[in-house]
Amino acid sequence: MLRVYRYRLYPTRAQEATLHETLVRLRELYNAALQERRDAYRKFGVSVGCAAQQKAIKFVREVRPEYGAIHSHLMQDALTRLDRAYSAFFRRVKAGEKPGFPRFKGPGQYRTFTFKDAVNNNGVKLVAGGRRVRLAGVGKVKVRLHRPIEGRIKQVSVTFSGDGHWYVAFVCDQVPQKLLPPTGIDIGIDVGLKAFATFSDGSEAIPNPRHLDKAKRELTLASRRVSRRKRGSKRRRKAVRILARKHARVQRTRLDFHHKTALDIVRRADRIFAEDLNVKGLASGMLARSVHDAAWTQFLTTLASKAESAGREFYRVDPRGTTQTCSECGERVPKDLSVRTHACPHCGLVMDRDENAARNIVRLGRSRRGGVADGPADEPRSPLLAF
Repeated sequence: MLRVYRYRLYPTRAQEATLHETLVRLRELYNAALQERRDAYRKFGVSVGCAAQQKAIKFVREVRPEYGAIHSHLMQDALTRLDRAYSAFFRRVKAGEKPGFPRFKGPGQYRTFTFKDAVNNNGVKLVAGGRRVRLAGVGKVKVRLHRPIEGRIKQVSVTFSGDGHWYVAFVCDQVPQKLLPPTGIDIGIDVGLKAFATFSDGSEAIPNPRHLDKAKRELTLASRRVSRRKRGSKRRRKAVRILARKHARVQRTRLDFHHKTALDIVRRADRIFAEDLNVKGLASGMLARSVHDAAWTQFLTTLASKAESAGREFYRVDPRGTTQTCSECGERVPKDLSVRTHACPHCGLVMDRDENAARNIVRLGRSRRGGVADGPADEPRSPLLAF
């Protein structure tokens, strides 16, 4: 399995200055490479590729000695990120979507650098019994491993978070499974806004914690404080850090809730069926704030990861019609969103509409290809950090 382990770094003042300087230089390289690509195409109609720009790194080092202290893989990573931005741009053009041409990175917009060959300790290595991580050009930085790293380290990324803290992420493969004893239970999950998760077995639904709403007052006050500060001033930068820390706290609280909820579900059932929601479409409507607060995509990704680790089976089911269909007789029973009770006039079944939908999700998951007991399981994706 592929997993990511993220920890906080505790650099000294000198090390932190070097880390910031590294990000500044890599941002400058990114912007220069973007400018080169744009000018080459506009003036000469020539496309400059990532490989050609990476070959020019040695000439950059000769002309700009300050890049000599930066590991070559970090410079290659900056150019690779630009190439991925171009690839995404052309993909959106072909798909007829809004293209979004790659943009220049402003101050503070380049926050991560990656050592791509950590498997060979190239530029990065855990030392001092795991209490420090040695970064090329920076030194041995203190790290707190609050949980052990398993598997083989492939890549290491260092990120400067908006809350003013530094974090390191270890991308590991060959992570062993931690199998749980079988329960013989199949469970369907219907996620929503009134109840965060409703289950097909009739167990108690999990209420929606609404983390963002609970912190709304503090976030509003912190946001107003930022607006009152003069742009470019130290007081504004301090207010921005305070606001970022409050947002980070909401994010961590939400992630903790998702992990605990997913673990509880994985312990309960052998096979898990969840609705494959179009979250992007739902987030574009009038309930966008609540949909983003619930973060269903993050929860389902976390659930799929934990199911894979525990040896459970996880399936996503098309939710169309699950709310409007009776789980007992299969007849269609149309109802508006305001109607929270399913009452079937054909068989007389009366229950919560979300539980009825969860039962339909289990039924559809079992009957469709990949959801039968002896069918092949879809391989869940591992939740990787987005930088």
